[in-house]
Amino acid sequence: MVYVTKRDGRKEEFDRSKIIRTCLRAGASQEVAEKVVEEIKRRIYDGISTDKILKMVLELLKKHAYTRASRYDLKMALLRLGPAGYEFEKFVARLLREYGYSTETNVYVEGMCVTHEIDVIAEKNGERYMIECKFHNIPGIYTGLKEVMYTYARFLDVTDGYKNGKNDVEFSNAWIFTNTKFSWDAKRFGECKGMMLTGWRYPEGKSIENMLEKKNLYPITVLESVGEVKDALINAGYIFCRDLLKADTKDLLKIADLRTIEKIRSEARDVLD
Repeated sequence: MVYVTKRDGRKEEFDRSKIIRTCLRAGASQEVAEKVVEEIKRRIYDGISTDKILKMVLELLKKHAYTRASRYDLKMALLRLGPAGYEFEKFVARLLREYGYSTETNVYVEGMCVTHEIDVIAEKNGERYMIECKFHNIPGIYTGLKEVMYTYARFLDVTDGYKNGKNDVEFSNAWIFTNTKFSWDAKRFGECKGMMLTGWRYPEGKSIENMLEKKNLYPITVLESVGEVKDALINAGYIFCRDLLKADTKDLLKIADLRTIEKIRSEARDVLD
């Protein structure tokens, strides 16, 4: 029996079905997924980390001529949006626009007691949401109860400010986006207060990876070739792989040389095709 070490240090028995499921979700065929998992079983050892298994899977998918192997790396791609949370705020705003929301980032709103900087304000169908973006660039970190309670307290203060004429921004609800998982207490509190929480694997069917995969919105950080120009591309508004394919080459040449741009675009094309 082989045990795998998770990012938070916990150990669990190796489960071949998880490898199969993830390969299929990334778009690989059942045949390729079976080949990958059998090779993984031959190479793993007791105590191996999930990160090492991820690296093996990516190598094996590419070995079997699966050009979209980078999709498997979606969770780590979200971690690479950092190191700070500024890029993640832009990412969330752009993601919501793809779902029909109008968005603003980094807006100051007067509360009843203090002034608040709102990461993202999103509006759709007459509803306005106060969005807090919780970014973590270290694997295994949860967004916990403290962060959810803090966001709810800010929402209440801004709402009281509106009711007392200190601001003219009425919010329908508080919404938290995170690139990692929510703790059990965080989810329990959010559900109790009717908040909206979107993170990794939560809520079921509407998690952040579900939102991305549903519309083929893979962030440019899934691309190995992006490297040092990642921040410049994001700041210029190129958030998703498809943005790079739609962009005018002249505009991209302001960020990187032609050889680099062609390499990045080629990899992006492989991910999306």
